[in-house]
Amino acid sequence: MGTLGLNKLILYSGDTILSLLLCMSAIPRIIYISKKKKIFDLPDNERKIHTEVVPNLGGIAIFLGFSVIASIFINPAEFPKWNYIVAAILILFVTGVKDDLINVNPSKKFIAQLAASAIIALLADFRLDNLYGFMGINEMPYIPSLLVTIIGCTFVSNAFNLIDGIDGLAGTIALVCTFFLGLAFAVNNLYSPAIISFALMGAIIAFLKFNYAPARIFMGDSGSLVIGFVIAVLAIILTDNVRQLETNVLFHSPKGVLLVALSLFFIPVFDTFRVFITRIANGKSPFAADRSHLHHYLLDLGFSHSKIVVTLTSANLIIILIAFLVQDLPINLSFPLITLCTFALFCVLYFIRKNKLNCSEDVNTPPSTKSKLIL
Repeated sequence: MGTLGLNKLILYSGDTILSLLLCMSAIPRIIYISKKKKIFDLPDNERKIHTEVVPNLGGIAIFLGFSVIASIFINPAEFPKWNYIVAAILILFVTGVKDDLINVNPSKKFIAQLAASAIIALLADFRLDNLYGFMGINEMPYIPSLLVTIIGCTFVSNAFNLIDGIDGLAGTIALVCTFFLGLAFAVNNLYSPAIISFALMGAIIAFLKFNYAPARIFMGDSGSLVIGFVIAVLAIILTDNVRQLETNVLFHSPKGVLLVALSLFFIPVFDTFRVFITRIANGKSPFAADRSHLHHYLLDLGFSHSKIVVTLTSANLIIILIAFLVQDLPINLSFPLITLCTFALFCVLYFIRKNKLNCSEDVNTPPSTKSKLIL
């Protein structure tokens, strides 16, 4: 059974704290420069929720704190493929910064995500190569494994980018993911992946100090794309490494590892998948901007930013708990069960919102118009 020795605990704590301090020291300077150079995320009175101009380069501080401290603490002999991860996230980071400054065509961002994912799958050889019977698929050949990995990393990266719509939401969900990933790696003595997880967690904690409502800075695409991508890569590393241990803590089987890893970011992935399907069904681009995300639904119900963060984070934690509880079930039963629970939560939210909007229309509609609507 894996243990968390005192020396490792000190290293993990130092890794987290130093990343936190580096990120926290960088953010005020980024805010100052953004205001000086008038680099803001401007409200558009349509999709964007904020009404004030806010700097949107928080991702620079997150990337700085995370990448510098992780690079210092990682053991290169144990984890020689860190250079590929850095190369991949640099592509996303530069693309994100450019988009935060001057906007990038969605197709170009998508190509950057595919390129970063291809580096991870092809060069680093981090691949999801076994679905443990899900939909009848077990060990996958090389090419299908590459495609699943590239598509999966790209989709999760997009999911975090798309839920970054209100103060504190993407950061808090990411905090939950990095904490659980770091803990899973640490207790199973997987040192370097744990260092990566805790370094990212420390940077996110520092960022959230400035991002909780009312936000003083946004993470921007430079933050959300990198965070989502790193979490996806760490989830793949977790499924690949933990299953190879003769015994492991937290997980009962390889399929349990896969199920729990997917549950960590299930809420943002579910929301993104649902929104993409809805947009395509309506004849729109899946990347078209609208107000159909879960946080928009909660806003329509009158929830504050803080309450939305608590609500969706709690839902994500419930999904993770369910995943741990049902990990011994066949994956063709446990995964649909998690999906059904998430969909049930969404349906409750959907009908409450629909009822409220209908009531608002009735109150605001003149009597003569009401008669015409009834007829």
